[in-house]
Amino acid sequence: MAVYRSDQAQLTFATEGGHGGYPELASGISADGSKVARIAMTAGLPAGSRQVTVDNMGTPPVSGDYIQIGPTVSADSVTTRESEVRRVEYVDGTTGLTLDAPTAFFHADNTNITAVTAVTAANKEKLISWVPGVYETVEVPDPEQAIEGRYLLGTNQKRNFYVAYKGQQTFSGALGGFILLNGWPLRYPIGKVTSIPSDGLTSRTYLSAATKKGDIYIDVNSASALSAGDVIAIDHTASPAFSDVCEIRRIAEKSTNNLKLNYPLQFNHTNTTSSTQIRSVDTSTAGIYYQHDIFETVDLDSISWNVHMRDSAEAGANDFDRRYFGGHVGSMTLAAEEGGLLTASWDGINFQDMVHDQKFHSSYGSGTTALPGYALMQSINKDDLGIPQGDLSDGSATYDSSGFPSTEPYYFSQGSLSMFDVEFARLRSFSISISNNEEPRYYIGGQGKGTRRHRGPTEIREQQREYSMSASIVLPDSLDGSSADETGRRLFTELLLEGDYGTTTPSMSGFAIVLTFTRAANDTITITIPDDGTAAAGGGQQGAFIRSAPHAVSGDNPLQVEADILFRNMKIQIKDGVPFYP
Repeated sequence: MAVYRSDQAQLTFATEGGHGGYPELASGISADGSKVARIAMTAGLPAGSRQVTVDNMGTPPVSGDYIQIGPTVSADSVTTRESEVRRVEYVDGTTGLTLDAPTAFFHADNTNITAVTAVTAANKEKLISWVPGVYETVEVPDPEQAIEGRYLLGTNQKRNFYVAYKGQQTFSGALGGFILLNGWPLRYPIGKVTSIPSDGLTSRTYLSAATKKGDIYIDVNSASALSAGDVIAIDHTASPAFSDVCEIRRIAEKSTNNLKLNYPLQFNHTNTTSSTQIRSVDTSTAGIYYQHDIFETVDLDSISWNVHMRDSAEAGANDFDRRYFGGHVGSMTLAAEEGGLLTASWDGINFQDMVHDQKFHSSYGSGTTALPGYALMQSINKDDLGIPQGDLSDGSATYDSSGFPSTEPYYFSQGSLSMFDVEFARLRSFSISISNNEEPRYYIGGQGKGTRRHRGPTEIREQQREYSMSASIVLPDSLDGSSADETGRRLFTELLLEGDYGTTTPSMSGFAIVLTFTRAANDTITITIPDDGTAAAGGGQQGAFIRSAPHAVSGDNPLQVEADILFRNMKIQIKDGVPFYP
């Protein structure tokens, strides 16, 4: 018989527009016209919402019904906008719906809600298709159930518990030691990423309406110079800073001045002509590359995971799919060692909840009631991997799926490390750790109503961020210990000084670190510590500090030092040939 094999499994991810809102469009549906409603929320339904207020319900949906939210945004006209499918878990009276998972997109007041019975799979609507790198194992965040035995006095149970009750649920996973092929996974424990092209900017237009994070459809004041397939730079700025929100997308479809993008926006954008420029990018420009800057933010973007398993007989009907949403990358390790490759690890990710495609159980609802967590969702298989392309179903503009990233890895031998303005040519290994000390929070609320049995966290909250670095460094050639030359700066003297050079009050400034991996010209990952590259005394200005660097006399020749370094913040800049970052 066919079995599920690890080498037939795949993990993909995507950024969420709202916490817990796994992104997937759903336009091909089988509708149940007897159950319709409209959103009755003046300000609209934000991405990340689990509760929705509706009106005009002739026959209200009941717990267990599936609904399509969108794409109609008014009673008089149909406007092409985002649509998605969720399961109704609880109906409060005739106007309040509790959903099985938060929404992925913003939906305006009066957006149509229609009961559905099925969803037709469409490659252009599958958005959770980004591949983190070359990975071999995945620690999946399937629910951990806190089932507890309770002891009742006087029941003569002979010291055994009398009854078991369900407790809270946790959804914690990890992806360890995967090989980086680009910088896609790096921003999630740090903050946001901005993207700009190095060259090739051509025609210019502007947003005619403000957009929200998670939007796929945008309106411009003139799209006459744009076509489906074009790459566009949104809110372009030549030198991105922390406050900028520049990003790059492809136009998947065009209808007059309405553009459908290949992937949801990661920022809100205003529609003022002075700030929100839409620039077409000529991707064939000689020597063009793309710069991606990762900046720290207080609130981290949440991500969705999709784990797809196909059996050894390649029978699609037996696909086993699980989708986890509302995840925060609580900790990450970036590491490399001599003779190896640059690797990353998502060491800990807490999720809000999950949905799946396992519909029935013979002992649940007589085998005819959908299991808790079952969802109408599309299967994301090997043909859907890579950057979402948004290909048109009518064939007028079709883009092949990007598939698995085809770039070379980053080799340890391509790296260089500079500390306190001294390049260390004899670095044997390093490891940078980022920890957000995240905490799942369980609040009282409506998310546990109905058949969902949701007792997982309401949200994941970041706490204090911590950075550290360890490195194995072989001592450089011997120098005159009394040398006053700058080249005389060494690990031992920096350890003694503790980053305190006595020139100011306060005087602890620390030092700067620059770590760079270079695959080719304009194809690099550069990590700068602190984020502005300059260490100075005083709060919010300091750089890195060596906490320990024992110059042990061991069997290593030349002598080797294991350095432990603390630092306050950092910035990552990637230059590569990939225009789109999630």
